[in-house]
Amino acid sequence: MSKKLTVKQEKFVLKYFECGNATEAYKYAYSTSRMKDKTIIESASKLLSNHNITARLKELQAKAEEESKWSVEKMIKAHTRIFEIGIGDVSSSHIVTEGAGEGISNTLEVEMRDTNLASAKGALVEIGKILGYYEKDNKQKAGEVSIADFAKWLHDENSKKGKDD
Repeated sequence: MSKKLTVKQEKFVLKYFECGNATEAYKYAYSTSRMKDKTIIESASKLLSNHNITARLKELQAKAEEESKWSVEKMIKAHTRIFEIGIGDVSSSHIVTEGAGEGISNTLEVEMRDTNLASAKGALVEIGKILGYYEKDNKQKAGEVSIADFAKWLHDENSKKGKDD
């Protein structure tokens, strides 16, 4: 972890990390109303060469990279959700309003289960790729996952959800 920065230095680092412009970050973090543009640019550049500043920027970059990574589990869960929606396992509520005449209308909440088997199939293929059941040339490996194995896995995942809720 980098050494402690001053409040203004931390403010500069966070703004610089957000916008990528040292001059803008310097103006945001420091009082610059009486400074010439050249002085602001030089001061911002000097801050960027400060080892504590660069160390803090590297920390923020590493944290952002780590947070943006999708774990295998997260990818499988996302594709499982697509699969469930595709086969109609997930319902959604829709509000439907119809006119009854004379300025009167009826509003109903309707539960719908839409299916999109192409999405479901695509999700299964992606799960297979994630789990390594396809070679890089997209040929299927000899070891196949049966539908029963996948259904068992899906059941187990849904059971875990029930325990977590």
